Amino acid sequence: MYRTVAQLDFLQAILASFFPSMCTRIQLPEPSVRGRPVYALRVRAGRGENRRGVLLVGGTHARELMNPDMLVELAVDLVVSYRNGSDIVLGGRRWPANEIKTILETMDLYLLPCSNPDGREHVITADGMWRKNRRDNPGTSCDGVDLNRNLDLLWGVTEGQISCSPCSQVYCGPSVFSEPETRNVKHLLDTRRIDCFVDVHSYSELVLYPWGHAPTQTTDPSKRFTTLPAATCLPISDSTYAEYMHPRDLQRFQTVAGRVVTAIAAVRGHTYTAQPGIGLYATTGTHGDYVYSRHIANPSLRRTYGYTFETGPWQGSADESFHPADPEPIKEEAESGVIALVQQCICAIELIGIRLLERDDEVERLRRVRDDTLATAVHGRSWIALFERVQTSLVGVILADDRLAGQAAELLEAAGSQVEDEDKVLDPSVADRAPALVAELAERAPREHQRDLQAIEEVWDEVAGRSTSDIIRTLMERGPAPQPSAT
Repeated sequence: MYRTVAQLDFLQAILASFFPSMCTRIQLPEPSVRGRPVYALRVRAGRGENRRGVLLVGGTHARELMNPDMLVELAVDLVVSYRNGSDIVLGGRRWPANEIKTILETMDLYLLPCSNPDGREHVITADGMWRKNRRDNPGTSCDGVDLNRNLDLLWGVTEGQISCSPCSQVYCGPSVFSEPETRNVKHLLDTRRIDCFVDVHSYSELVLYPWGHAPTQTTDPSKRFTTLPAATCLPISDSTYAEYMHPRDLQRFQTVAGRVVTAIAAVRGHTYTAQPGIGLYATTGTHGDYVYSRHIANPSLRRTYGYTFETGPWQGSADESFHPADPEPIKEEAESGVIALVQQCICAIELIGIRLLERDDEVERLRRVRDDTLATAVHGRSWIALFERVQTSLVGVILADDRLAGQAAELLEAAGSQVEDEDKVLDPSVADRAPALVAELAERAPREHQRDLQAIEEVWDEVAGRSTSDIIRTLMERGPAPQPSAT
């Protein structure tokens, strides 16, 4: 019922061999501790370099057998959908072919279905509850390192579910990144453009985001893990410590996680819970937190939003929860959640700016206004959330229609130019075309986005003809009207 490591590798090889224009098999630089090769698969369509990327990792914990299978099945479903123009149907959730096409033609997906092949083989052949990799820990009778405690985010700080004891199920290893399996993940992050990340685990029906070592706060930027006094093999000494996160990032984590939960619930009605990692239990050295922390520890690195899924419910016993007799509904839920996360990683402004204008000057200016100005105010963040909410449904519509794409590119270019000068007023000949574009998009938008597009039309009527500073001030002082509650 569950695939062996050889079967997972073979399926990736088949996809790369039969569909070389879409699938590239990547042998990662380090074999596992027992010498097995470790493979990732890049899935994409169309042309274009330096595209936004998503890294999907499974099998970190050996006994969680469903998720590697789900990731290779996801790759198959994406290729079939794109080649045949067919929808992906996962229980009650249908992902239209045009949305899959947009994802594959605008994003690079990197799938690492089984990051811990030694552990998986040991589970299948010897010990169904094995969690760690298969490192030999010298001087002990105990084997293995918990790979999800071995990364460089407060590594070895024994906060919550982490231990320095080699015999513990949550042993962090002899040193940070001591394991080739975690170094392979770091290699992908270091060498590929990765904007979003998810490490897929089991079980508990959760969508987790940072932080895992402490509660999150958004008011004191001096409280950073980079300056936190913490000793290896001891917990955090300050029991009141709370880790800072920029309000804009917290909003994005919460918004995207909420959309993932919605996409999962549509499959068969199971409602996952979105929460910070510490809501499950405290941890350090985990994949999701490390991925997000990289740009804080080293500002030259890309900001990557890291998530952890815990797929499936408790089913009466640990064995049945990790390896249910019928994993298909759980895999469908997880696949729907992953597709939703990937879709949320699309950035419409960046796509239009780089693909159509073939430069990113305007994109960078607008990004600075978003992150450095609008994101500092509650109402400003509500406008950011609105645009991110509607863009995933409309970017495919825009890019598929040359006329609409040209109009969108013209408006983006004008807006990017305008924000350079706070006293500048948008050229009336351009400004007059914006409401028509929004109205046409509203005709093609899903019903759930009609109110959002109406809010854009309303605020445009209010700010048209005003200066850049006036427009930004208005957006920061008044958010869009609340959407009506579903009945």
